[in-house]
Amino acid sequence: MVRIKWDEQGKTVVDEIESANSIITFNASEDSGLIPGKDYYISTLPCDIYGGYRLSIYKDDLVAHYFGVHQMVDRSIYISPSDLQESELEFDNPDAPLVEEERPELDAITNILLHQYQRDPTEENKQALLDQMGLRYDKVVARKKAKLRELEREAKTPDLVEEMQGIVDEMVEKREIRLEQQFLRLIDPRNDDNPDDAWMVLRGASALNAYIGYAPVTNAEYAVFREGFIYDTGKENYPVVNVTIAEVTAYCDWLTAHDNSHTYRLPTDEEWVLAAGHMPKDVSMNSGHVESGLTAVDAYSQTTGACGGTDFWGNCWEWTSSTDASGSYIVKGGSWDSERDDCRSEKSDVVRTGTLGYTNVGFRVVRVDSSDIK
Repeated sequence: MVRIKWDEQGKTVVDEIESANSIITFNASEDSGLIPGKDYYISTLPCDIYGGYRLSIYKDDLVAHYFGVHQMVDRSIYISPSDLQESELEFDNPDAPLVEEERPELDAITNILLHQYQRDPTEENKQALLDQMGLRYDKVVARKKAKLRELEREAKTPDLVEEMQGIVDEMVEKREIRLEQQFLRLIDPRNDDNPDDAWMVLRGASALNAYIGYAPVTNAEYAVFREGFIYDTGKENYPVVNVTIAEVTAYCDWLTAHDNSHTYRLPTDEEWVLAAGHMPKDVSMNSGHVESGLTAVDAYSQTTGACGGTDFWGNCWEWTSSTDASGSYIVKGGSWDSERDDCRSEKSDVVRTGTLGYTNVGFRVVRVDSSDIK
């Protein structure tokens, strides 16, 4: 239900809205259903289609979902999915659950625009690539929004709805930041010079030669640095925890002192997100008390981040060098006793006091060439 009024210029504006969640069904008048080559349009009252919309096409007892992007609908304006590609319509059983597309593959148009920018990196070509990436991003937001609506109707507990609402709000709020991060990853031309070592290319980082550790620093690795460091037998490959920022810094300085070519440090909040990427839906990880405590850093090696590293989500929080306004250090990735929602890469409001060590906070290291340090 929406109440409409007209402003001083005679334009339609929304006054009050009630029960704004809508499902509208259209039946084709022709016996054969929709006719190929014929245009179909949907007209609605003026509204803000927050997060996008889902257009479901039913045919022969199957359904294909098309996810439209976020948009405003004004008076006498039709919803017309002009960028709808037939190849995007996959007809499935209508009773099957909605599957969210977390990491969509690059489509043909995005690939063409990427190569165009790489050949001629002008601002115009960059914007064309960003615009196309934005379309793909907004369709993911629309899928999330559709999932949120399903949860609102079907979820047995309100916490599931609140979690998905937070994800949708965050994706809308941080849209430009995420697109810029994706763009930086895409245009980073580097290849991993040694895929078998413990260092992964940190794509999109401002330091073009930045690499990040494949996994958090382990007990065994830390024990080589700190004489007398003791840990439980059999936990050599567990992440080292209970370390303060000063101890982490000392470890990085020690690595630097033993390497004439590289400098080592903690990642910033932004670098950590670049390395991890977006946390996939239903990712397998050590969180939510699925384990009774910490596990080895490669226990969930089937789950990898955007850079190819592992153990980004769950197991233990990871220190970053970024701080909040009070000087507390931002930690990332959640831990074995965290809710899954707290493990999301984009969550940056969890902090710890840098002078203290915590039983569920470890760290991983960034490596850069010494020649780039000024």
